Amino acid sequence: MQLLDWIARKTSSVGRLILLSALGGVLAAALVLPVVAATGIVVRNTADKFTTLSINASSLPERSAIYDRDGHLITYVYGVDQGRGMTYSGINRQSVAYDQINNTMLVSIVAIEDDRFWQHGALDIKGTFRALVNDLEHKPIQGGSTLEQQYVKNVLILQSLDNPAAQLAASADNLSRKLDQLRMAVTIAHTMTKPEILAGYLNDSYYGSGAWGIEAAAETYFGTTAAKLTLVQAATLAGIVENPSRYDPLVNPDLALQRRNTVLARLSQTNPQALKPADAKVLEAEKLVLHPGQMQSGCSAPTVGKGNGFFCDYVMHTLLLDSQLGSTSEGRAKLLATGGLKIYTTLSPQDQSAATKAVNWVLPAQSKTYNPSHNAATEVLIQPGTGKVLAIAEDRPYGTGPGQTEVDYAVNTQYGGGAGVQTGSSSKLFTLVTALEQGINFGFQLTVPGVDTVGTYYNCAGQPVGTIPGSSQPGFFNVANSEGAGTTTDSLYTGTTDSINVFFAHLEQKVGLCNTVKTAVAMGVTHVDGKSLLKPGGGQEAADDAPAFTLGVINVSPMSMAAAYAVPASGGIYCTPIVLTKIVDDDGKSLPVPSAACHRAIPVRVAQAVNYILQGVLTFPGATGAGLSLANYQAAGKTGTSNVASGNGTPFAAFAGYTTALAGYVSVFNPVSPTKYTMTGISASYRDEYGNLNQPGEMFGAMAPGQTWHMTFDHANLSGSVDFPPVPPTSALWNAGNGQVVKMPKKPKKHGNGNGNGNGTGTGNGPGTGGPPTRKP
Repeated sequence: MQLLDWIARKTSSVGRLILLSALGGVLAAALVLPVVAATGIVVRNTADKFTTLSINASSLPERSAIYDRDGHLITYVYGVDQGRGMTYSGINRQSVAYDQINNTMLVSIVAIEDDRFWQHGALDIKGTFRALVNDLEHKPIQGGSTLEQQYVKNVLILQSLDNPAAQLAASADNLSRKLDQLRMAVTIAHTMTKPEILAGYLNDSYYGSGAWGIEAAAETYFGTTAAKLTLVQAATLAGIVENPSRYDPLVNPDLALQRRNTVLARLSQTNPQALKPADAKVLEAEKLVLHPGQMQSGCSAPTVGKGNGFFCDYVMHTLLLDSQLGSTSEGRAKLLATGGLKIYTTLSPQDQSAATKAVNWVLPAQSKTYNPSHNAATEVLIQPGTGKVLAIAEDRPYGTGPGQTEVDYAVNTQYGGGAGVQTGSSSKLFTLVTALEQGINFGFQLTVPGVDTVGTYYNCAGQPVGTIPGSSQPGFFNVANSEGAGTTTDSLYTGTTDSINVFFAHLEQKVGLCNTVKTAVAMGVTHVDGKSLLKPGGGQEAADDAPAFTLGVINVSPMSMAAAYAVPASGGIYCTPIVLTKIVDDDGKSLPVPSAACHRAIPVRVAQAVNYILQGVLTFPGATGAGLSLANYQAAGKTGTSNVASGNGTPFAAFAGYTTALAGYVSVFNPVSPTKYTMTGISASYRDEYGNLNQPGEMFGAMAPGQTWHMTFDHANLSGSVDFPPVPPTSALWNAGNGQVVKMPKKPKKHGNGNGNGNGTGTGNGPGTGGPPTRKP
């Protein structure tokens, strides 16, 4: 073929005519024999390879689509840029079937590109000879390629997006390329129907402004679909393909208008049944009206909708980190950008809407009144027993613009999260579960001071851990109740519902720090970087080296805490959080998705006992979450507050709450620096569910976090929620009572002098001093 090109350049006009006659024989032979042996094995193999393709060929790049659990589109993906090698630039292309393309588009493209398409085969003798003559006379090639030939060229270009040299070869302006592609076009004409070829051509053509294929072109210029194109719109798009940069209506509207009218005129000449000449004149008088669609790729696309961006981002990271979808992150990024995947997720529109509205209502990010310090609120909703993540909400818009962020505060670092959150007293769940597993009953009591030094604590290696400031003695730590000094007596029930720190410090020491941390591990909690709590991670020590673990001092993700609280909600089953339910490639083949790997994490009796006690957090008089119960469903919960010593504010506040059908976890903190900008004074301001401004001296878990959770669950889908199964009356956990009534220890006898002044010198008939202080509610 290169020899033919050289001869054509060097031969006189007469010589070129002789050559043309010879080529005519070759072309005629091509009509009879799709693959001519004399042309060599290379061309034959190319043709054979091409015959394996179809209009839905998996080898052609196509954007992927992500859907919610109801099948509604969240976003398309054809450009991936998640950093750390998870990057690939694909193209905006989605193939559609012949019957999904409006007839106006079919007749318009045939009229302007190949008006004899329905009559000829792969080769239009008249048009091809005209083109060959022009080429041999060194004139531009024009009007010779049939749609079959153009289809072949487009497919070869699309197959070569990662190979610029191959792309140039597929569109080279020479005879060898034309003849090679003609032979392949002949094969295509024998293996595909005319409608398949026409749809394939429309799907594979470039229409400018980054739009490949008719579906993307309809969206890009008119905000519609290929099925809904009007005749004027179709004529505009049909006119672009000859020269996309010249006739792009967004770039050159005047030239695009002229070209559109050329298409209309040509259609009326070649197919008056589709468009009468008089009607064509009317349409040619219309102005060029565009409705440009915004870029529909990634988690910032308009289709994502308000509040869904962080869930979308978590889905993207899940796909890119899943080795089942490829051995490298680069390969997975390419598959996502070009594989035409249909990705179905667990996102619940109702639950996501409820969570999004709640976090933005209680702590609106830009409000100088309700959130003057711009504190962040994030919430995760998980379905107990399945691990399905139904919502991820944050009180910031997703994106890179002013006031936006792409940091998902709800998830682990490797999934696009931040540095994690401290959980405060919501981590007392793990000490409570451990105690119940060891048979400690509801009526178990401890009398403890409001400020104490507690120990000895041992890690899983049997070594004493924790030290008192200023002391070298290991195995101890100082702990104080938020209520301050004074002795208190509590049961397992009231110690939990009132969230007594010193009580839980002693309880953790009793059941074992190592055992408590292992319970958290069994319930799915990790360091924020995904490493085991039993090892250093997330820039922190191993959790079993931290005696204050029960007070929530280890940074974790709200996602992992929501999954942990879903364990008692489901009767003791732990499920790894999942966001993918199904992935289908463009051949209709299902690809693997991560498994929730649901399994029993705690005994049923323990889950029942946890639910009994944590219901009290919302209903028991004076409990930390009293007043946050739900109107129509049984619910359980736990507050969490990470306090700074000496009353200098709250770095983190949290609330966990659940029914049998839905578990949620809310965390509130200052994203700039939780420890520097603590929530105290005016910086603790928030708006409650009923619209009231609240300005407490310090933020606690029942405040902004609790209000956010309650507002969410008032509007979330709680269908399927049932009453918690009760603890059987025969259970040994009832042996010391229900725990709601605390037997106060007897006061020590006083030996006074009888003067009744209570100073210890009376005869003992006076009131005396030193009784326990009044408890804070």
